[in-house]
Amino acid sequence: MIVEILTYLHLLAVAVLVGKVVFMSFVAAPVLAQTLNADAFARLVRILIPRYYALGMIAATAGWASVTSLGLLNGFGPPDLVAATLWPGILAIETYCRSPLTPRINALSDRLKEAPQPGVDIAPVRKNRDSLHRRAVQLNSVVLILGLCLIGLI
Repeated sequence: MIVEILTYLHLLAVAVLVGKVVFMSFVAAPVLAQTLNADAFARLVRILIPRYYALGMIAATAGWASVTSLGLLNGFGPPDLVAATLWPGILAIETYCRSPLTPRINALSDRLKEAPQPGVDIAPVRKNRDSLHRRAVQLNSVVLILGLCLIGLI
């Protein structure tokens, strides 16, 4: 019975991880960006994104704990070893994106919203913010690819 429960938890963790990335990236964010004005979209994103990454952190922790427990109970086969290795990487990415990356993006966005001082060049701030946002998008893509790899191991 414990093996079935752990298997279910692992499958659920994989489903939540991949589902959250697909839903946010391909459904929620595009629809919200097209529907809301820029300020409303920015406020909503600031509320959603920390929770989005927290959900990924929870899924990664549950996924790692369940697959590691299954490996300890049944002996680690290659799929279990690979999955038990992927989950901590996913957790590290989700944790980094939640903090410090998201707060840094928000701080730079706040600086861009402030009234620019005469003679102050905001181009470097914009470039830095855009670079960090691009990093967040790339890391989310990595999480999606790792999640799809986890599906392939099932």
